[in-house]
Amino acid sequence: MSRSGLILFATATLAACASPAPPLADKTEAPQTFAQAANTEAQPVAEFWRAFGDTELDALIAQAMAANRDLRVAAARVAEAQAIEGGTRGLGRPTLDLTAGASRSRSAENSGRPGTRNAFVLGAGAAWEIDLLGRVATEQRFARANVEAAEAQRRGVMVSIAAEVARGYFELRGLQEQLRVTTLDLSAQREALKLVEARLSVGRGTALDTERARVLVEGTAASLPLLEAALTRTRMRLAVLTGAAPSALDARLSAQRPLPGLPPTPLASIGSPQTLLQRRPDVAAAEQQMRAADAQTGIARSRLWPSLTLNGSLGLNAGRIGDLGDAGSFVASLGANLLWAVIDNGQRRAQVSAADARRDAALAQFDQAVLVALEETEGAFVTYTRSQQRTEHLFAAAKAAEGASKIARARFDAGSIDFLAVLDAERELLLARDRLAQGQTSAAVALVGVYRALAGGWN
Repeated sequence: MSRSGLILFATATLAACASPAPPLADKTEAPQTFAQAANTEAQPVAEFWRAFGDTELDALIAQAMAANRDLRVAAARVAEAQAIEGGTRGLGRPTLDLTAGASRSRSAENSGRPGTRNAFVLGAGAAWEIDLLGRVATEQRFARANVEAAEAQRRGVMVSIAAEVARGYFELRGLQEQLRVTTLDLSAQREALKLVEARLSVGRGTALDTERARVLVEGTAASLPLLEAALTRTRMRLAVLTGAAPSALDARLSAQRPLPGLPPTPLASIGSPQTLLQRRPDVAAAEQQMRAADAQTGIARSRLWPSLTLNGSLGLNAGRIGDLGDAGSFVASLGANLLWAVIDNGQRRAQVSAADARRDAALAQFDQAVLVALEETEGAFVTYTRSQQRTEHLFAAAKAAEGASKIARARFDAGSIDFLAVLDAERELLLARDRLAQGQTSAAVALVGVYRALAGGWN
């Protein structure tokens, strides 16, 4: 057997003996059904926010998808990962370098006298690393997993941005409703204060009734600045989410509009835990990161064994440019290099151990992502169903409070009760209306939470 054949045989034998990376441990399995909702194979509706029938909400989310800065960062990271992957496609293929050079040197010749020499070089060199242990394919698999992880993270940012815009918009309309109700109640309370002041001036009322009415007026008026501040902060947050300056949406969103009605959303149409985990971008990103860590382990193990590179060059070498075409200027070489770090003081073994540890951490992170996804989804179901029930009770309470307020006014006008009962009824009505507005906002936000947890419908 020739020397080169012996080298190839030895390398192939070492490759066969190379220990592969241990298989991934079993991953967390999803349950068959949701505890808080029916189990189906359906998918959440695409672009769920359109079901609310609010064109302003549609426009805000479209603007956020086009201009949000976090989305730009995520897209740039996808482009970076794709560029790195593109660079790995050339691994395992021959490379070609073209060279051209000229030099001039002065040194002592055989006669002892200094002489000047010129050298001109023109040539090409090629190299090809033979992928004996599949390292190149593993590096390409590592780069592809990073691309998939970056893309999943980008989708996750899209889910978060769309949900945050919808949440902010519903909170804005809810605060506007609270402000509207509070303003109306304040107007009615001021009219009542004028009434008791007039009764006091003619001797039919009491100073106690007047001061109590004034306390109610001032307490209601004190809540307006807080609501206005919350409205301003919410508009600013929406503006930043849509990629605009904090005050850019003030004029556009300052007009009061009612909270959009909640579309019917049966939880029997949200899919199964298995389809949920297939949709969740964070789970997909964690899975790809786990695959990338597994590929890194394979790359580290491949460095324990030899690498074989074939080299060759063709060129022209002469002392004068005009002689580069002569037959004597032609030079060529062909060879193979076998590189094996037999003694490295344990450095490569340490790198393998570190890669194994990162792989175990990535697996644990994937398991955690699965558990968090299931927890968030079940929690979103509970919050949504309970907020619906709460809103129904708050609506009934507001209706009853309105009726009680009317009865108290009528009895006071008839002289059968004092004004304290009217103030109590007015106070309960204000509280009931405020709670109803908050409850309706919470129900809308809870529905957004359901779709956010399901990660369904975002293209």
